[in-house]
Amino acid sequence: MFNVKDVRIGPVFDVRRIPEHQLWSYDEFHGPGHGNPMDNRRALHKHGINQIIDRTVTNDFNQDQLQTLRYFPADRNKHCYTLPATPNTTFLIRASFLHGGFQASVDNSFSASIDSSSVDRLFWTETNVDTVLALEYVVATSDTGDSISFCLIPNGTQAFINTLELRPLAVGMYDFYKYKYYLKMLTRLNCGASFTDPPVRYPDDRYDRIWYTPGVNYNINGTKTTTTVPVPKNFDKPPMAVMQSAWVTSGSFWWSYNPSAYELRLTSVYYVNFFFAEIQTVKATDIRILSIAFNGVNYSSWTNLTIDSSTKQFPYKQLVLSSIGANFTFFADPTSTLGPILNAGEIYASRNKNMSSTYGKDVNALEVLKTRLGLKSWAGDPCLPVAFDWLTCDDEGLTRRVTSIKLSKYNLTGTLTDAIAELTALTDLWLDNNKIKGDIPDISKLTKLKTLNLQNNSMSGAIPSALATLPSLSLLFLQNNKFSGPIPAGLNRTGMDLETSGNVNLCAPTENCPILPLDFSGDGSTSSGGGGKSGGSGAIIGGIVGGVVAAIVIVLLSVWCYCRRRKNPTTGTSPAVGRNKANQTVGASNASSTRSAAAGAGGAVIGKQAKSFTLHEVEVATHKYKTMIGEGGFGPVYYGRLPDGTEVAVKVNSETSSQGTTEFLNEVSFLSRVHHKNLVSLLGYCEENQQQILIYEYMLKGTLREHLYGKDMKGRISWKERLDIAVNAAKGLEYLHNDCIPRIIHRDIKSSNILLSNKLLAKVADFGISKHAPEGDDTTGGVSTIVRGTTGYLDPEYYAHSRLTHKSDVYSFGVVLLEIMCGRPPNNNTYSDPRQYNLVEWARGQLNSNDLESIIDPSIRGTYNMESMWKMAELAMGCVEPSGVNRPDMNQVVRALTVALELQGQTTQTYEASKQAAGGGRANEHPLIFNTEISYPSTQSSADHAFAGPPPLFTPQGTFARLPSDTRSPDQSWMSPKPR
Repeated sequence: MFNVKDVRIGPVFDVRRIPEHQLWSYDEFHGPGHGNPMDNRRALHKHGINQIIDRTVTNDFNQDQLQTLRYFPADRNKHCYTLPATPNTTFLIRASFLHGGFQASVDNSFSASIDSSSVDRLFWTETNVDTVLALEYVVATSDTGDSISFCLIPNGTQAFINTLELRPLAVGMYDFYKYKYYLKMLTRLNCGASFTDPPVRYPDDRYDRIWYTPGVNYNINGTKTTTTVPVPKNFDKPPMAVMQSAWVTSGSFWWSYNPSAYELRLTSVYYVNFFFAEIQTVKATDIRILSIAFNGVNYSSWTNLTIDSSTKQFPYKQLVLSSIGANFTFFADPTSTLGPILNAGEIYASRNKNMSSTYGKDVNALEVLKTRLGLKSWAGDPCLPVAFDWLTCDDEGLTRRVTSIKLSKYNLTGTLTDAIAELTALTDLWLDNNKIKGDIPDISKLTKLKTLNLQNNSMSGAIPSALATLPSLSLLFLQNNKFSGPIPAGLNRTGMDLETSGNVNLCAPTENCPILPLDFSGDGSTSSGGGGKSGGSGAIIGGIVGGVVAAIVIVLLSVWCYCRRRKNPTTGTSPAVGRNKANQTVGASNASSTRSAAAGAGGAVIGKQAKSFTLHEVEVATHKYKTMIGEGGFGPVYYGRLPDGTEVAVKVNSETSSQGTTEFLNEVSFLSRVHHKNLVSLLGYCEENQQQILIYEYMLKGTLREHLYGKDMKGRISWKERLDIAVNAAKGLEYLHNDCIPRIIHRDIKSSNILLSNKLLAKVADFGISKHAPEGDDTTGGVSTIVRGTTGYLDPEYYAHSRLTHKSDVYSFGVVLLEIMCGRPPNNNTYSDPRQYNLVEWARGQLNSNDLESIIDPSIRGTYNMESMWKMAELAMGCVEPSGVNRPDMNQVVRALTVALELQGQTTQTYEASKQAAGGGRANEHPLIFNTEISYPSTQSSADHAFAGPPPLFTPQGTFARLPSDTRSPDQSWMSPKPR
């Protein structure tokens, strides 16, 4: 007997009773012909919650396995199991899912990936809560691959899994595609079995493939034998128990398989196996020669096939299925004395392997960092198919690079490592608000690093002078640690925002730093390693010395602090410790002196970034406000050009503004510290003669609105470009919500406040009228304030209750997403339309009628991936939910849009193509062929049902529901919005 043990996930494990702290176990089976077995290694996943399913569900699997599951929260982007594997080996992976009502709400939606490739989408509703879904894949490792990652990626709801199995296959099995594709098993049929026979699997199939029996509707004759049927040593090795039965008839028969619309959209190439062996007693003069037609077409490689007692396999590896599915006709050759025979068959869908990967040195550096900081439950490729939610990776090229690490408030412990220096593409490193100790490592190789945030930790040691050599570093936050010694003089440079407050042992480069007290250990010896004498005299001497040293230190510290206060008054300019505070504002007492210095210096800096300009300089730059290019809540916007040639947008505050000088300068000081590639940068300001002016970078391509609709359109943009714009705008808004200190609520998000560069890079503008978010803000709290914003984009909760939260911005951004999809304004106030309509309500009504196509901008029809469009629609409707608690946050919005962008990049059918294919109907039946469409066991039919359409990321309240795309009828009613 071969020793096969299935993987169990949950509190119940295999017969060896794996200890319960090991959340799941992996065991490889082995037997004759497999060589030496691998060690019984176990892969662990230390994230998630065990759950027992109370009710019994009938299925073809081991009931004990499916009675337990493990589920994962939706607040992470992926949950991965790392399966130990051997290089250059083909494996079978089978994952089983049974919801079984483990939660009262049945709305689970998530994706599955293998290594860096997305392979499937799963979702559950009340209709399939008691259905077992079994996903089975054939996966090959590379010459150096020693593991396989199987990941679950939540789509806004909790992911779960019941069992996970890994089986090695023999050399040569299913290897045609192994370097480019994964194979997903769609159907595997033991043709000659009776519908009452159980499926064939281990031990009859040593690789534990499951061979299902035909359904009750078959009327093809089956025959069986107990005679040994030889199994070939090559090909895909069907088990003898399957080869000992077959369909056989004197005429012809057909076998039909119809993949779901979901499979047809994702798959273009299929792997098909047919297995034949003569199992009847025939005369010496009889011969059995057959041919196979696919959808009525004869292929030369499938004609005149002579069948004898030796097992034969006829795989056709480039089969393309259409909406009519696969109809295989088996008929006898005219020279044959016997009719056709078929013992077994398999159909696999190919899944393209993502040939991209994360740069090896980046992966190794992250592994070291995870170990040092206690990030133990993160596995899989760091960047693909989606990045860890604390990483940002570039999206160009086959090799992905890590560009940003944001681990703020992760409760991290431990110390940093020099391995960080290998992340040479890193631009932002945020490790603030943790419990990290130790020194700052050598990161001199991080020449692209712009932001280093280590504030609010327990780090110590000197500030490395090498930080001053980093050419791109502009934000360095070190406050509230235990750093000591002088601040490197090179850090006090133009363009550097340095924060060092809260480090009492730091001093300016030109000052004498305080003498630190010696650290005496409890036994009277210093921590530097000196071994003092033991005994009472040693203790007395140590106490005296300690007391004297302590007194000297206190006196020196008092003198130093007094001199320090004398040298650095509050209005002074000496680079004293902590002179730049994260939330510092310009007070009224020194506002006038600040303005005077700015005017005299011709470009003094507030907040280290925004330069002060005189009113005369502004008038020269704008040719006395000659060209107005827009108008916002702050006032009109004019085109300008600075003396160095820099193009700028100059915003002049309206005359009716009641904003005072202090308020204005405080806003400038704060905005000067807000830096992100997807936010319009504040370059300068002017406050003179009661004029308040903001100078921003100029965005050549104008506003997003000007590329979507209206009389002033500047040119259409493609669906891919729209997705890029949406992702980048969402990242800018995410930065305002989560990474600014204090956090910012924009409160006037609209398509005209999303500006585009000459390369269509989107940046969010006009957050100067923003409202700083309160600490601990959420959807249940909020800010009671005057309602401000733009009609059509206003959050209904904010409008009704004057309570502003981050979810108010999410609502407005959802309206922008609808504009991007529909090419329409939020209402008819800015667009030529005689009828009253509201974009949100109109889109919701069309989607409630399951009519996505009717709302899509006709200029992009036929160019988009349907999965990508559905992802956008679901996200948009989630964002505009009436209740803020039902809306996603901007982190989730960014992740969902990234998925939509990745889906658009995949080579799949557009909606127009899939609709045309779906309209073909079923092929005409041959008058001599029996209609033998397969009726699957529960696991198969349920899988088809579950994959009828990709899941919604956020399910809007009400009747909005997504059905398979090929059931939708075309509707050109986009030209006629429904009235409210």
